[in-house]
Amino acid sequence: MSKEEAIKAPSKLDTALDAIRAVKDVASLVKERSLLNRAPKGDGHSVMVLPGFMTSDPATAFLRKQLRKFGYNAQPWKLGVNFGPTGSRDIENLLSERVKELYLTSGHRISLVGWSLGGVLAREVARMHPEMIRQVITLASPIGGSMENTSLWDIYIKIFGRNMSKEEIEERVEKVRHPVPGVAFTSIYTKQDGVVAWQIAKVDETELSQNIAVGASHLGIIFNPRALYVMADRLAMSDHQWKRMDEGTLRLLT
Repeated sequence: MSKEEAIKAPSKLDTALDAIRAVKDVASLVKERSLLNRAPKGDGHSVMVLPGFMTSDPATAFLRKQLRKFGYNAQPWKLGVNFGPTGSRDIENLLSERVKELYLTSGHRISLVGWSLGGVLAREVARMHPEMIRQVITLASPIGGSMENTSLWDIYIKIFGRNMSKEEIEERVEKVRHPVPGVAFTSIYTKQDGVVAWQIAKVDETELSQNIAVGASHLGIIFNPRALYVMADRLAMSDHQWKRMDEGTLRLLT
């Protein structure tokens, strides 16, 4: 049995339980307020937040509000509901134009934070425009393996992917797996993920990439204080001076 075959998508029950666990992530905002108060402050650079599958900007409103508290110019993606690449909408080119807009109006490289499928799109638009991207942070995103290993894959295929061949799917997966040269990358993942198999939310680590685990749900990771702290710590890295999170800081998250 191959490594890929050994990975199983979360069940529909796992996904239902994930929604319950998300309540704990929200509640922990009060319990772990001191951790957020210790988070590094930002330099004001622009950070675009990309929503997950079948969600839109209102779903990431809290996350953008928190990023502004950390000291960043947090921006929505402004592209409606995220259904991913479909036959009727070239989402990657639309996102490319949005990145160019923020890059030109801000006058500096921007960072991207993507939740779930939003993280996959963030990584791919960074591949298209590495000169415009400071760093990419993904939250419970299927960026290290086949998206068939998610509990929502059947829904995506039934609604949008019926005309996609297996070869095309595999080509997309292989493309996403490859690192983006020159762009710092952090994958924040959770082994309690009820939507994405946690093994595919990780990438091969390099000097410019790191996987960081937090105890969170898939749906609630955008509210989880420890995930928020990791984002603040990573975004605070000076442009072109990114380095992996040190062991001392990682211990704060365990």
